Amino acid sequence: MTVCLFVFMPINYLTTLSLVAIAGGLYFFFLGFLLLARKRLLLTTPTSRIRSAALGLVEVNGMAAGPYTVPAPITGKPCFLYHTTAWQQRDGKKDEWAKVADETLHLPFFIDDSTGQLLIEPLGADLDLHRDFREEYAASFFSSNLNDVPPRVGVFLSRHGVVPARSLRIEERLIKPDDALFIAGTLMENPGVQVRPLSPRNDDSRKAEELPAPQIIRLSSGAAPSSIREMSQQAKIAAALTRAGVTKPEAWSAAGVPYHSVAVEENAPPAAVLARDEDNSKTSDFNLTPSVVLMKGANNSTFVISFRSQKEFASALAWKSAAMIWGGAAVTLLGIYSLLEQLELL
Repeated sequence: MTVCLFVFMPINYLTTLSLVAIAGGLYFFFLGFLLLARKRLLLTTPTSRIRSAALGLVEVNGMAAGPYTVPAPITGKPCFLYHTTAWQQRDGKKDEWAKVADETLHLPFFIDDSTGQLLIEPLGADLDLHRDFREEYAASFFSSNLNDVPPRVGVFLSRHGVVPARSLRIEERLIKPDDALFIAGTLMENPGVQVRPLSPRNDDSRKAEELPAPQIIRLSSGAAPSSIREMSQQAKIAAALTRAGVTKPEAWSAAGVPYHSVAVEENAPPAAVLARDEDNSKTSDFNLTPSVVLMKGANNSTFVISFRSQKEFASALAWKSAAMIWGGAAVTLLGIYSLLEQLELL
């Protein structure tokens, strides 16, 4: 009888909201138990010294090291991995932010615990990293040509096609040389992971991660702008017409731009070409083709890279899982109560 009442219950806003609350509450309820299971797994897995680590699920602590680094797009710091994110305020809603750019790039690196070095392939890891940069830029600071935005922020936004017409928030998290890390993952025979500088010409597997760089537009007359921030609106239109193959002067005149021959010079992507950091250890200090690598396993999805210790990370998981379990249960019960209330009104 109750099932029939649910079937024939009129679908209104409150009913939809109740069903969404039940579904969302159940999702977070079961996700909380998954996090709780991960916390228990981490606590029951002993931490290994690198020299004595065995194949399988392992946990290690040490310092990040490696012969090659990549400059972070915002801070410019040499790092092995960066995760840079930008949020922008929604129209007319000061308290709501929408993610408009999310960029991650990494290199294989080593972790060193004084007993040895272990190669880390961070692809697919759950990252829990210290925030190296966070800044908000109020909307009043912006102008149409990004003059008031720091150059590195302007390049990052341009690469993702973001126009900073509203307030913006930028965050950047890094794995830098000598960062202390806790890593839990699967130690396995090296499937072919190589330690080398990333190059767009000879590393086709990373083309999907490489984004087009901003461009410098040089007109045949007048001084060349030094960056995209200094381009006039006419220069942008001229560049677009040239790239589209429009060469008739009449078409340029119709667009309100005098006809010029335009040369386009591509800037090298800031993260595409990597050079060895002179402050790091020499390449000869590292085995660039080790026989084993710590990465995400095919049969065990546990792979965590954190700036916290094992106990600190497990404690954070405990708080998060408890919040999800109790919060999910409360939201689910609230949704069920709301549905029952509507059933009584039928």
